[in-house]
Amino acid sequence: MLFAVLLVLTGTTARPISAASTAVTYYVSSSSGDDNRDGLSEANAFATIAKVNGLNLQPGDRVLLKCGDVWRAGQLILSKSGTATAPIVFSSYPEGCANQPSLSGSRPIGGWVLDSGSVYRADLSMADFPLGLNQLFRDGQRLTLGRWPNLDAPNGGYSFVDGHSAGGNQITDDELPAIDWSGAIVHIKNIRWSMLDRQVTGSSGHTLTLNQGLSCLISSWADCVGWGYFINNHRATLDQDGEWYYDATARRVYLYSASGTPSNIEGSVIQEQGATLRHGGLMLSDGSATAYVVVDNLEIKNWFNHGIGTPGGMNGDIYHHLTVRNVTIKDVDASGVNLSSWLERPSNGRKGLRGGDHLVFSQDVIDGANAFGITGYFAASTFEDNTIKNIALIKNLGQSGMGCGLTSGECTENGDGFRIRLYDVRDSGYGNTLRGNRFEKIGYNGVDVFGPQTRLEENVITQACSSKADCGGVRVFGSDSLATTTVYDVHLIDNLVVDIPGNVDGCHPSRAAFGLGLYVDNYSRDVETRGNTVISTTVSGILYQRSTGQIVANTVFNASSGTAYSAQIDLDGSQTPVS
Repeated sequence: MLFAVLLVLTGTTARPISAASTAVTYYVSSSSGDDNRDGLSEANAFATIAKVNGLNLQPGDRVLLKCGDVWRAGQLILSKSGTATAPIVFSSYPEGCANQPSLSGSRPIGGWVLDSGSVYRADLSMADFPLGLNQLFRDGQRLTLGRWPNLDAPNGGYSFVDGHSAGGNQITDDELPAIDWSGAIVHIKNIRWSMLDRQVTGSSGHTLTLNQGLSCLISSWADCVGWGYFINNHRATLDQDGEWYYDATARRVYLYSASGTPSNIEGSVIQEQGATLRHGGLMLSDGSATAYVVVDNLEIKNWFNHGIGTPGGMNGDIYHHLTVRNVTIKDVDASGVNLSSWLERPSNGRKGLRGGDHLVFSQDVIDGANAFGITGYFAASTFEDNTIKNIALIKNLGQSGMGCGLTSGECTENGDGFRIRLYDVRDSGYGNTLRGNRFEKIGYNGVDVFGPQTRLEENVITQACSSKADCGGVRVFGSDSLATTTVYDVHLIDNLVVDIPGNVDGCHPSRAAFGLGLYVDNYSRDVETRGNTVISTTVSGILYQRSTGQIVANTVFNASSGTAYSAQIDLDGSQTPVS
C-alpha cells in the first residue's frame, strides 16, 4: 500500500508527514549532532537546544536527547502543546539509560595563574560569561564561596554583633578584622526564622556600614546586638581550600587551591539580572498556555537561578497538564522549581499570580537548591515519589543567600523544601496532593501550606529546620480568622516526621532551639492530622494554634527534647479533639 508523503517546514527543518501518522521523533546530540541535518535519526541528530526550541512540534512528537551528552547554558523552552491523547514528549535515548542528558548552566574556566600564596585567579571570557558567574564547581562538586568566619569556626560559623542602633545601618563587632570590607555581603540572623542580606558600602575599624538599616527581634523589634552574622563575597575571606570569590568589576575569579593550579573548574553562567528572576534551565512555557507536554529523564544542574522556571508575565491563560518525571535538578542558586507567573488578561478576567494547574511531578530529585525546593501558585496538581534534599543549607549559600534580596526587612519562608502559595483561592494554591515524597535536610519548613484542599500523605520528612528555627516538618498557615481563612480542608495522613532540630546558630543567646513536627497555625480550619508518626523534635510534636480540625491515631515520641518546652501535642487556643 502506498502513502503520499509531504514535507512541511518546521522552522528550518523539513517535517515528514504521511497519511498513516503525523508524529515525528527528533534526535539531539551535543557530541555528534549537527543542526544542518534533519534530526530524524540517531545518525542525523541535531546538535543544539536552540534548534529544539525552534521546532514547530505537533501533538505526539518526541524530542530525544542523547544520554551522557551535556548542553551548556542553553535553556530548553516548552512552547508547543500536545493533546490529552497525544502529548509532546521530551526524553532521552537510548531508552532506559542511567546517565541522563544534562542541561548544564555552567561552563569551564581555564587560564588560571597564581595570584598570591595558594590563591589563583582567572579572567572570565566575555563570550562565555557575559554577565559573570555566581557559583563555582571543581570536578563537578559545588565549592563554598569564601566567608568569614569559616564554617568550622565556633558558634556554627557566625560572629556576633557588639554594637548597633535599632533600624540603623551600621554594625560593630570587636572580632571583625579591621580591613576594608566594601562590596562584601553580610548575612545576618535577625529572627529565629529569618536571615537578611546586606551589602557593605563602607567600613572603618570594626564597624561596617550597610546599604540599608535593619532590626532584630528579641522581645520587640530592636537593635541586633547579640545576633549572629557572616560575611562573604570578598577577597579577604579566602583562607581554606576550595573557597572562592568573584570580582565583578574586574571580571576575575579567585580560588584558594591547596593542591596547586586549579583544573576541572566550571562556573554558573549568569544569563539574566534583576530583582525578580524566573529564568531556569527548563522553562515550562514561553508565555503561552502550553499544555499536554511530558518531560522525562533529564538532568538540570548548576544553573545560576532556578532549575525549572516559568515566565514572569503572561497575557493569556496559564500552562497546564504538564508532566515532569525522572528529572534530576542539582546545585542551583535559587529554587529547584519556581512556578510563578503574572496573568494580565486571562479568559476568566481574574488577573493575578498563577503557577499552572493539573501538573504532575513524579520521581524527580531536587538536590542543593539555595532558596526553595519547589515553590509556586500551582493548583489541582500532584507531586508524588519525589526526593527533595539539601535545601538552603548554610554551607552552600552564595552572595544571594536564600534569595531574600538586599533590602528585605524580614525573610520568613525562604528555605522551605516545598511551598504552596495562594493569590486567589479560585485560581491558585488549592487542590494539591503530595504523596510518597522524601524531604531531607531542609533549611526551613519541610512543607509550607498556604492554600486549601491540600492533602499530604505517606511523605517522609527528616531534618527540616536545619538552617532556621520556629518551623516544622509540615507547617499549615492560615489567615485573618477561622471564618475567612483561605487555608481549610487540609489532610495530613500517615506521614513520618523525624529529627526536626530548629537550628538557632547565629541567633541571640536567649533563643532556644525551636523545631516542631506538624505545625498547624494562624487560623487554619478543618485540618485533619491522622496516623502520622513524629519522632524527635525540639518543641511540640503536633501543635494546633488558633486552628481547628481532628488529631486522630498519631504517634509522637521524644518531642520537646532538650528545651524548656514540654508538650508532645499542644493545643494553643485551638478547640481540636485529640484521640
